[in-house]
Amino acid sequence: MFFIANKQKMLIIGDDPSLQRLLHARREGHENVKIIKAINGKNGFIQASLHNPDLIIQDWMLSDIQGSEVFDRLKCERKTKNTSVLMLTGCNEIGNIEGDFYRGADAYLTKTASLQILGKKVDEMLSSSRSH
Repeated sequence: MFFIANKQKMLIIGDDPSLQRLLHARREGHENVKIIKAINGKNGFIQASLHNPDLIIQDWMLSDIQGSEVFDRLKCERKTKNTSVLMLTGCNEIGNIEGDFYRGADAYLTKTASLQILGKKVDEMLSSSRSH
C-alpha cells in the first residue's frame, strides 16, 4: 500500500487507443507510474482535476476540442497550471510547434518519434516533476 501512494501520475489525453496501450504497457508495468487515460479533451479536463497528474501527455488533434484549447485551459486551471505537458502530434508544422512552446508546453514530439525517444523524454519530465 505504501508504494502505491508514492506513484507518480501521468495523464494521457488522446483518442489513439494504440498509443495509449503502448504508453501504458511501457510505463505502468515496469515503473512507479500510475497511468490515467482520457479519450478526449473534455474527459482530459475531468481526469486532470480529479487526479492532479505529475505529467500530461496530450495529443494535439482531439475528437471533441482543439488541442490548443485543451492545453490553454489546463494552463489556466489552478490544479494543472504548473503541470508539465508533453504535446504529441501527427503533424510537424513549425507554427504549431512554436505556438505550443509560446503557450507554455514543456516538450513537443511528433508521433513519428520512436518509443525510445518518447520514453526518454517522459523519464526526464517525470524526474523533473519529482524534484519540484
